[in-house]
Amino acid sequence: MKIQYKYYEKNAGFEELQAQIYNANNPDSPQPVKAEEIVKRFENEKIDPKTVRYALNEKGEPLAYVQARDYPEPKETHLGYPWALPGCPTEVQNKIFDEMLAYIKTRDTGFEIRVNVSSNNEQQMNFVKTKVELEEKSRSYRREIDVKKVSEMSLEEGKYSIRKATKDDVQILVNLIKEDGRYTSQFSADEEIAKYFSERVLPDDHCYLVFQEEKLVRATAPLITKLPGDSEERLILRFHSFLPETEQAFKSHMIAIAKECVDTGLDTKPLSLFEGPNDSELVKTTIQDLAPIHSEIQGYSFGLKE
Repeated sequence: MKIQYKYYEKNAGFEELQAQIYNANNPDSPQPVKAEEIVKRFENEKIDPKTVRYALNEKGEPLAYVQARDYPEPKETHLGYPWALPGCPTEVQNKIFDEMLAYIKTRDTGFEIRVNVSSNNEQQMNFVKTKVELEEKSRSYRREIDVKKVSEMSLEEGKYSIRKATKDDVQILVNLIKEDGRYTSQFSADEEIAKYFSERVLPDDHCYLVFQEEKLVRATAPLITKLPGDSEERLILRFHSFLPETEQAFKSHMIAIAKECVDTGLDTKPLSLFEGPNDSELVKTTIQDLAPIHSEIQGYSFGLKE
């Protein structure tokens, strides 16, 4: 089989190929990825075209792709799994992954290279384990808390105040998302962020806000949904946006969310909180204060061997 290897080019149709390959490998995703979303994300992130590479057959039909994404905070480059369609030779997947790893190692970004793998994806785990240059660096966890028990905890008094969001809070939510920065790549403009809140989050009436004096510094909302790879629905935080150095409000924020879940009948499932290696020690301690009833490894992060 003759293979063509291409780097990303704008307006060359690669976004459609990428969406096709990704969606074929993730059929349980609640919303299939759209080519237009990839276009917007690449524009927002101002990507290096050489951090996305495609493998095509001699007819120009898609076989596989791999992408490395730069995250200014926490100064990491995440190298993804080489997603492939049936019939793609294994050596092609290895080639695009190995050559992408070699390329990002040459860049003078100061970013640490990470390859993140879900704990329930045996195929990806086995693939990464074949890469002798990589070793496990950290793990992320899913901690489940009993919202009924947490709802009985007392809200802590301090410099923060908490209230439920209303339709009049759309603009300050937009401002928070932009200042936080972790979600901006998912939206192409402020209007899309506003639409997300006004049409999806706020109508559910479960969103709670945390203020420091008059400034919005944290916001989140619970949602029962089925995540990719899960066999059943879970209660999660549909988004969790916050500003630095506001971790002291995290516990009271979760207590307020737990009370909301109990009051509105969302207490049939435990609340899943995700704890990652970049979370502060205060956040990790706070999660333990909320007395998780179940914990499991959510994923592994691999990096270059020392």
